This record gives sequence, structure tokens and C-alpha cells, in this order.
Amino acid sequence: MRHNERIWAGFRQIEIQMIGAQSLGELVDTLVNRIPELFLAVDCVSLVCVDPEYELSRLMAAYPKSQIGRYFIPVDREWLDTLVSVTGRPRLGPCDAQLQARMFSSCGVRLNSCAIAPLTLHGALIGCLNQGSRDAGHFSADSATDLLEHLAAVTAMCIDNVVNHERLKRDGLTDALTGVANRRFFERRLHEELVLRRRRCNSIALLLADLDHFKDLNDRYGHQVGDDALRQVARALSEGLRASDVLVRYGGEEFALLLPDTDPEKALEIAQRLRAQVAGLVLDGMGGEVAAVTVSIGVACLWPEGGLASKTDDDAGTWLLRQADDALYRAKAAGRNQVVAAERPRAGKQIPDSRKH
Repeated sequence: MRHNERIWAGFRQIEIQMIGAQSLGELVDTLVNRIPELFLAVDCVSLVCVDPEYELSRLMAAYPKSQIGRYFIPVDREWLDTLVSVTGRPRLGPCDAQLQARMFSSCGVRLNSCAIAPLTLHGALIGCLNQGSRDAGHFSADSATDLLEHLAAVTAMCIDNVVNHERLKRDGLTDALTGVANRRFFERRLHEELVLRRRRCNSIALLLADLDHFKDLNDRYGHQVGDDALRQVARALSEGLRASDVLVRYGGEEFALLLPDTDPEKALEIAQRLRAQVAGLVLDGMGGEVAAVTVSIGVACLWPEGGLASKTDDDAGTWLLRQADDALYRAKAAGRNQVVAAERPRAGKQIPDSRKH
């Protein structure tokens, strides 16, 4: 009884951690590390999942502890069907070299027995939770499987929960048409960068890019071509950006690029490169016509010196957006397909306090 109570207590700890996981990587991390910690006869744990759209693989790749990804194994459904028993019950028994190579390839010791517990969700097989042991008798065919089935059921539900959580987070901060971040995400990141600016005393550049004659494009070729233009422009603007840079669809046909640690000269260079990339796009119009698209770009930069460093983050952000928007307006007035930079603030020049307006 004490032995069974210890096992149940261990499973409860794992379940609580899995239920609290905020990402798929954190969930896999819990399984891979906590099970061997609590059950010493278990030497290796892996999670196999059907992943036809590579959604789970992308979520795992984003997890900072990259080594954990070695224990997540995407497979096709046909192969999984050959592995899992038709009864849907866990499979316990010997672990040969071929099975270890497929299910426990990251394990550094020779495994002699294993347990493969199917994961089902809404009646469909989605994967299996695997445990391996050097002890040939630890997982035997005549062992009870109640606890394994319970853990597998909780694991499947937690996978569903974290994937849905990631989807909500992605959909809430992503523009559905172009796939880039949306204005809500931009406002969050701008605030974060402005807070960091105070500590690091670094510069921040902002580019506002607006498609030229977008209404005419829609009127002439139709909204389908217009949508395609937005998607292609988003891809062109994203090329060559750093991981710290932020590209968002700011609204309508306007995009914003937030470039931390970027001075005005570099920002202008980037803006000219992106303008040229967009100008080189070729769109399929109606009836075989070829449609062209260009963007006008306004560039502004926040510098740490002078009065700029003394204002609140909200005032600094408002000023940066206003400067970039004014520069964009001048680029449009200059004939479009242009890059115009805002005037660099001089030391001592004050940012207007937005609370006075």
C-alpha cells in the first residue's frame, strides 16, 4: 500500500505540473525530466505525436531549452498505427535495438524494457507516451496498466490545452491575412523596447511603410489581387530582418517595422533595401495583366541623449510614431515609392507631453 501511495503521489506531482504548463515545450520538459526523477527505474521518456501540419514541431522549436526537442518525435499516422495495439491499451515488454532507435534515440543507455501508452483525444489516436528502462523486468506484459492509462489520458488533454493556448496567443497577436504580427502586438513590443531603452540608453528606429495607390489596385484588379499584394509585401518586408526586429501590419495597407539598437543611417539603409524589394514584386492581375506595387516609407529614430531620455515611455512612443507618420506623409507628397527620414532630434530638444493634448 505504501508503495502504491508513493506511485500515486508521484503521478499527481507530474499531473499538476503538466496542467500548469504554458507551452508544449514545458509539457514535454515535465514528462522527460520528472518521470525519471520520481521513478528511478525509468531511464528515458519520449513523446511521439502525429504532426501532419508541423504545428507541434514549430511549437517545440520555439521552446528555449532546445535539447528537450530531441525527446519529441513527430511521426505519420500509418507508422503509429503499426506500433499501437488495436486494443488501445498500453504495450509493455522488451525493447529491442530497432524500437529504441525509433522511440528513444536520445537515450544514452541500452534499454531492455519499455512501456508505450497510446494518447487518444476525442476518440482519435494522436500519439503515444513512451518510457524505457534498463531493467528487463520493469515493464512486463503482465503488469497492471491503470496508472499508465491515466497518465496518458491526462497527457493527451494537456497537449490539447497547451496547443489551444498557443493558438489563441498566436491568433490574438497575428494578422490573419498576412501572417505577420498585428497592431496589438506592436504596441506591446514598443512599450517593452521603450522600457529597455531607459536601462540600455540605446536608439530605436521605426519604419512606417504604406502601399502606394492601394485603392486603385483593388478597384482595377479586385480585392483578391489586393490581398495577394498585402501578403507578398509582408514577405518582402520581412526578408533580412533580425530576430529582435518586429514587423506588423499596422492597419489597412500600412506596415510598421520596429528596429531596436538601430541608428538613423542604418535605418535608412534598411528602408531603402526594403523599398527596392517591394518594387521588384510582380503580381498576377486580371486577364493575364501584370500588376506592380510600391511602398512609401517614413523613418524615425529615438536617441538616448538630451530631453528625449527624460520623457515618459508613452510620450516617447507617441513622438516616435508621430515623427514616422509625418515622414511617411512627406514620402507620399514627394511622389511615392520614396524613403523619407524624420529630422534627428537635437540634444535638449523636448518631446511634447502627450498628456497636455
